[in-house]
Amino acid sequence: MTIPPVMELTAEEKEAKEYFIYLLSAMNKPCDVGTAADLETCLPTWFDEAKFKRGQKFYNDNRFGILQANFCGLMVLLADPKGLRILEHTNKSSTTESARKRYISTFMHMNDWYECDLVPGSRSWKSLSQVRRMHLSASNSAKKRNLGFINQSEMALTTFGFMGFAIVRPHLLGIRYDNREDREAFVFFWAVIGFMLGVQDEYNMCLFRLEVVEMICHTVMRYVFVPSLQLETLLLRRMMGAVVDAFAPYMPLVSYESILFMTRRLVGIPGYQYMVDREKEYICRPIISKEEMNDVLEFLTPRDGYRQVVAMYRAIFTEKLRLYTVKELPDEINHNYVDMAMAGTNGTYTQLPGEEDQKSSESQLRELMGLKHNQELVVTTVDDESEWSTYRNDSKLELLPARDQTNVRWTIQSLNLCNTTIGRFANETVLSLILYRLRRLHGK
Repeated sequence: MTIPPVMELTAEEKEAKEYFIYLLSAMNKPCDVGTAADLETCLPTWFDEAKFKRGQKFYNDNRFGILQANFCGLMVLLADPKGLRILEHTNKSSTTESARKRYISTFMHMNDWYECDLVPGSRSWKSLSQVRRMHLSASNSAKKRNLGFINQSEMALTTFGFMGFAIVRPHLLGIRYDNREDREAFVFFWAVIGFMLGVQDEYNMCLFRLEVVEMICHTVMRYVFVPSLQLETLLLRRMMGAVVDAFAPYMPLVSYESILFMTRRLVGIPGYQYMVDREKEYICRPIISKEEMNDVLEFLTPRDGYRQVVAMYRAIFTEKLRLYTVKELPDEINHNYVDMAMAGTNGTYTQLPGEEDQKSSESQLRELMGLKHNQELVVTTVDDESEWSTYRNDSKLELLPARDQTNVRWTIQSLNLCNTTIGRFANETVLSLILYRLRRLHGK
């Protein structure tokens, strides 16, 4: 394969970049408007039943790894500051019991999508209609409280949470990926589901050819999920903690810290490469410029939902690769300011004057992350992908409590067992028992 010059993008990179920039411009475009009565459920004109069913079969052949990917995908989606505030507003996920009801219900919906024929009147058809109505209700309610609304960009990115890791990180999940047609069918399956949930075709990342879908996933990981998953907020810990506590009685080896570790490992954040073939680690080249990122920030800053947590988005939407580390300062309190908008520099900086009537980016970010008076957020800017690779190691595992380390090790070993016939059978047996218990709890 010929490597293009540094600034020359491949065809796949060009398509991924155009899509990504266009997708971010949809932050002001509601996924749906009106009331539930205005929604119409129908199949897309490009629906292919045989391909859709092949996508369902790909799930059934790899469901142990795909469900692990979905659990980590949920963590990725909850790391979105604005979307998480809308979710909190629904009051259906903030406690263990409410989270149990919501996400077991979510799982049962998803199970219907994977197992049932998608025809009018079927369980999956009714399920998709119900989920779309619930999204519209939550969006309308959030808008009334100046929290913004659920937009096309968010719904399209939600698709990644269900299919992204299975497509670009299958080797870490025990998912078979040697058949191109199977993988294309799985992507197509989620293109259909996205359409049924209100994602318009122009924003549907699953409608591109497979190589472009892969590049879109890598682009989203680099420019959204790698930074956002390093900036752990108090609300993320509380909401995801409730989800983990809800599933803990039914799923072994689950804890908040272990799921966070596994998610950061899948995204590729340095320090989480435990039992990872580092030759297969990949982060896409820079394809978004500083000016393009600044345009995105300027676009979203004044908008409801984003304005209240804009410091997070300033830290997330940067053209540079960055490592974020919370540093303890036991001897003295450091009042220096981490200038999140400054590019090409590392460390901490003196706060700039201005914006007296608004919270500074520093104070807002510290509040969202729950940093104590003796903690500071240290930023390391990485020049390129080559330097990024030098930071890859498994040092973060040793920082976990012993129980969480055990959870991580056993989870990874279980996923690796999917590569053997006996291991796959054992995992499927355990998974079937877990699913049986969840179905009974849900009343199905």
